[in-house]
Amino acid sequence: MDWSLEVRVDRRLEEELTEQLVSFNRAASPVVDVRFEPDNLKSEPVQVYAVTGDGSLIGGCVGRVERVWHWLTVDLMWVDRTWAGRGIGSALLAALEHEGRSRGCRWSDVTTFDFQAPDFYRKQGYKEYGVKHNYPPGHSNHFLRKDL
Repeated sequence: MDWSLEVRVDRRLEEELTEQLVSFNRAASPVVDVRFEPDNLKSEPVQVYAVTGDGSLIGGCVGRVERVWHWLTVDLMWVDRTWAGRGIGSALLAALEHEGRSRGCRWSDVTTFDFQAPDFYRKQGYKEYGVKHNYPPGHSNHFLRKDL
């Protein structure tokens, strides 16, 4: 049989490719099959904010809970530099993790760049399981996880 490689953008082929891979994965693993049931594809948002008495935002931590495999992903974390060093970041992350635990999460994961906060997450008990070096150029992207 003849075949060829084609380098091009083709949404139809991309959709077919996705369907084929999902079908393969579902057949190969019962736990993956359950994850791909329509109701299980949704994640639940978790949001914690630090605000001043007048309602001004000084920090926040936003994540999502995936219920089937019981994990919490930290998507956004920020504290205003003028408020740094007062325990706000630790309190935000602890509150997010608490909410994750209350929703059945067994672990949490986060991705952070070297210029953001890998040391902060390590101090909070996260363990690094991977690093993309020179991503973005001149920096590194750290992948961390914590058992809840």
